[in-house]
Amino acid sequence: MKIEINEIKIQPNHPIFKYEPVKSLMNKRNSSQQKPVLIKDNEGYLLYSGEKIYRNSKSKNKSKIECNIKEVIEDIESINLSEIYFSGLKSPSEIAKDFIKFRNANNISQQELSRRTGITPGTIHHYESLIKKLSPKLLGSLDEGKLTFKEARCIADIDDFEKQIEIAKPFISGDISSVYVEKIIGKIKKNPKASLEKIINSVINGKDIASTKKHEEVIFKEEEKNLSIEEKILHFAIELDSVKKDEIPEYRRLRVISTLKILDSKIKSTLNHMNSTFAENTKVLSNSK
Repeated sequence: MKIEINEIKIQPNHPIFKYEPVKSLMNKRNSSQQKPVLIKDNEGYLLYSGEKIYRNSKSKNKSKIECNIKEVIEDIESINLSEIYFSGLKSPSEIAKDFIKFRNANNISQQELSRRTGITPGTIHHYESLIKKLSPKLLGSLDEGKLTFKEARCIADIDDFEKQIEIAKPFISGDISSVYVEKIIGKIKKNPKASLEKIINSVINGKDIASTKKHEEVIFKEEEKNLSIEEKILHFAIELDSVKKDEIPEYRRLRVISTLKILDSKIKSTLNHMNSTFAENTKVLSNSK
């Protein structure tokens, strides 16, 4: 339903009156925010969520905006948490801590928090991961606006804090655009022995580092060829065990579980085949005697 903007007022307990907007987040794009939620009163409409949409519409001199009208507001805590995120009223690290605190207090999953706030599950996961995986020094740079959220999220995929800081330097200084960060991190993972300078040149200037990678792949394949089947299975078991240490976002958990179930079925099938083959061979040997 379209409502005249001049009939809308922000409800007096909205977080916008409690927190100052973070300057580095003022122009942050949040296209996934839902329509403003209003309650009708005697003087017009009170806005409970969608403050940023309302503010942007006013700045563009729009006369009306599409809204959802409610009779009562339920779960005001979730709505306020959503507004803090979408309106950029707290720094990224504070928002991440709020997500974790809210989920723990209410004993809910990231998926449930997403349903209640309208913030995507992936976004919630990435924010919470920053607290656990990003160097505290770089968290400070993120909060100060020296590092973008995209840059921080990608750099956090590297486990070594010192390496993270080294990677972040050219992004913080502005020597490299954030458009390159995903490719750079991807190449670092694929070429862990290559220097950062070489990887950056490869991404930005198109210089090839494939020869080193191919050489390493050849060595790996040669080594793999010489492994016995037992050694290959043990190597796979070690890789599988590392899954327990990885932080798997909840929105991917079902796919991982499904894949593991398929693997479990294959293992049982192979064991049954080997056991039945062994039994048949034993029977043949016994009969031959």
